[in-house]
Amino acid sequence: MKINSLSIFCGAHKGHDPIFEDEAIELVNLLAEYSIDIVYGGGNVGLMKVISDRAVELGINVTGITLKSLNEFEQSNPNISKTLIVDDLFERKKAFIELSDGFIVLPGGIGSMDELLEVVVTNQLGLINKPVGLLNTKNYYDGFLSWFKESVKAGFVSQANFDALIYENTPKKLLELLISKKLPDDDDWIKRLNINDR
Repeated sequence: MKINSLSIFCGAHKGHDPIFEDEAIELVNLLAEYSIDIVYGGGNVGLMKVISDRAVELGINVTGITLKSLNEFEQSNPNISKTLIVDDLFERKKAFIELSDGFIVLPGGIGSMDELLEVVVTNQLGLINKPVGLLNTKNYYDGFLSWFKESVKAGFVSQANFDALIYENTPKKLLELLISKKLPDDDDWIKRLNINDR
C-alpha cells in the first residue's frame, strides 16, 4: 500500500539526550523526501514541537489532534496546517487511526505507550491493517521489547502479532521497513491471536 500520511506518537518532553531531538528531526526530513503528511498530537512542546516545527519548515502538511483539556496547556502549534480539538482520548485515537496510513512511535512517556498499544491491539483484532513502527533511539524501548518477546515465549501473545511490530534504531531504516512492509491479508487477522489452545 502507498503511505500518504503517518501518525507520529511522541513525548511532550524532549528527553535529556539531544539524540532524541536529532532523530525526530531526521525522521521528518525523510518524510519530506517521501512526500508523507504527518498527523500528531498537536502540542507545541517537547518532541511534538520539534517534529511539527520541522515539518512546517519543510512544507509538510501537518494535522494536530489534541484534547480540549490539553489545548491551552500544551499550546497547540499555531503554524501547522490543521488542528482538530476533540473531547476525549477515545475520539482522539479514532481520529489518529482514520487519518493515517501507518504509525511511528518515537521515545515518549505513558501517553505514547498508550497510543502504541492502541494501534497494536486494533491491528491484532483485525479492525485495521496498517503498519506500526517503533523508533528505538538509544535503545529506549529495549525494556518494552523484552517484555513483548517474553509474552510470546510465555504464550500470551502470538509470534505473528509480535512480528507485526516494526522496530529499528535509526529513522532511515525504520521508515524503509515500514514503507515496504508486507501486510497480512485482511481476512488473516485471526492468526495473530492466541486462540488455538481453547
